[in-house]
Amino acid sequence: METRKEILELRERLDKTLACSDLADEGSLRSLVKNQILESSLPGSDQGNIDLIAEARAKEVSNFLEMLDTSGNERPSDIRGPQQKEWKVKQDTDQLRVMYREGPDGTPFHTLLAEGFADGPIDVCTCVSWESGLYRKWFPQYNLPTFKIAQSGCLKKIRIGEEISLIRVKVPWPVSEREALLHYFQFEYLKEDLVIVIMKTISNLDNLSMQTHGFTIDGIPEAGDTIRMDVVGGFVLQRITKERSFFR
Repeated sequence: METRKEILELRERLDKTLACSDLADEGSLRSLVKNQILESSLPGSDQGNIDLIAEARAKEVSNFLEMLDTSGNERPSDIRGPQQKEWKVKQDTDQLRVMYREGPDGTPFHTLLAEGFADGPIDVCTCVSWESGLYRKWFPQYNLPTFKIAQSGCLKKIRIGEEISLIRVKVPWPVSEREALLHYFQFEYLKEDLVIVIMKTISNLDNLSMQTHGFTIDGIPEAGDTIRMDVVGGFVLQRITKERSFFR
């Protein structure tokens, strides 16, 4: 009973954090994102147009936080994304909740959401979850039916908390291998012990520009014969104690 009460309180705490004024106000969020980008820049690297990049990243963060809203209330954001449909609960226990939602009309994306406890400090949980080089060490590798990570690793580091990785998975026959060219962006809101990581595929390499994206096509391979998937997702972690975190 106590565990059930605790997880309900943590869900409510996270919902309130995601809806706070710093993250919901367009100007405030853009300023926070810009400051973090400036502070995390790599020495001697070309950072592009910081104002344009910060505006784009802030919009991505805001849209992702809207995707994560499970409160049933419309998130008070100045940056509006597509209208989201209602969640359908698939599993709800004292440790984990799994939910599903159909994508907005006219889009091919459907959303699967999981939230619960993580037995580890927030920094360790963040590293394990977003460092693609570690995926093969913890991701389940199934032989029957075949589903395993064939390749995972960082292609280029843009700045501290931002990089591009390639993930290739082997899936059951007759489907061929799939891969995802993922752009990771980490945003920290430590005022509320929160870490946000956005993972979004890069689908159009021809439009990449240092001025608008903060990186170029250099170091990014062509897809070749492998089919590349489109994914928009990520996770948030909020500190519970020194050794425990809450994830969604």
